[in-house]
Amino acid sequence: MVPRPRNKANKSLPQNLYFDSRRSTYRYRRPTDGKWFPFGNDRIKAIDAAKQLNLEFMRGADLIGAVMGNSSESFAGFLNTYERDVLPPRELAKGTLGLYAVHFRRFRKQFEGKTVDQITIRMVAEMLDALTPRTANQCRALLIDIFNHAASKGLCPDNPAASTINRIEKKQRKRHTVEGLKAIREKSPAWLQNAIDLALITAQRRTDILDMRFDGSREGYLYVVQKKTAKVSDAAWIRFLITPELQAVISRCRDDVVSPYLVHQKPERWK
Repeated sequence: MVPRPRNKANKSLPQNLYFDSRRSTYRYRRPTDGKWFPFGNDRIKAIDAAKQLNLEFMRGADLIGAVMGNSSESFAGFLNTYERDVLPPRELAKGTLGLYAVHFRRFRKQFEGKTVDQITIRMVAEMLDALTPRTANQCRALLIDIFNHAASKGLCPDNPAASTINRIEKKQRKRHTVEGLKAIREKSPAWLQNAIDLALITAQRRTDILDMRFDGSREGYLYVVQKKTAKVSDAAWIRFLITPELQAVISRCRDDVVSPYLVHQKPERWK
């Protein structure tokens, strides 16, 4: 029998924990016999206690499942399912998939031999604490999504990654000064000078600058499709009025190398 969906007040709570709106208190329903236990009005304490109880009941289910030949799914096995079934429909960029692959290898090593429901908040937190803030936040976001899908399949009582906290990232990069950029441009080859000029005029990303084509220049406009947002928004299709300044850069891009792209250089083997 499929359980009844949780109402809006209980959706954000762990399984078996419920909010009594009449008394503004929480109560826990023991899954073995349905008996109710008052948990007071402290939300954090109620959630923490419910998670611990759910984990204990889940451990008992694991013992029964082992005897019955129906043990829990391994984390590595579910990760394979996640890669095969969840990621492809999202049509993620090749670079994003490459980054995910690095994180997946880290997860498999960290949680080797663990079933999905054996992974605790402490285990996730210890892994994240050993990483740099930026990498930790990337891994945390990915784990939250993975465990959300696992919980939706009934493979774990809650999401251990969601209970961890984002790290504060201190940005190491600084903006270029106009003087510094001019100094770089003066020492750069022609193709890079063109790329810098196009970036200054259009304020586009590096990948979009490299995708600009000569045939995108028509009817007085330069047409560009932004790669990063093309799949999610019509705003990715943009055009720039070809001002005298922009036209001068486009003209400089034409040289003795046959290429459809504004930014190009002669291959090394031709030099």
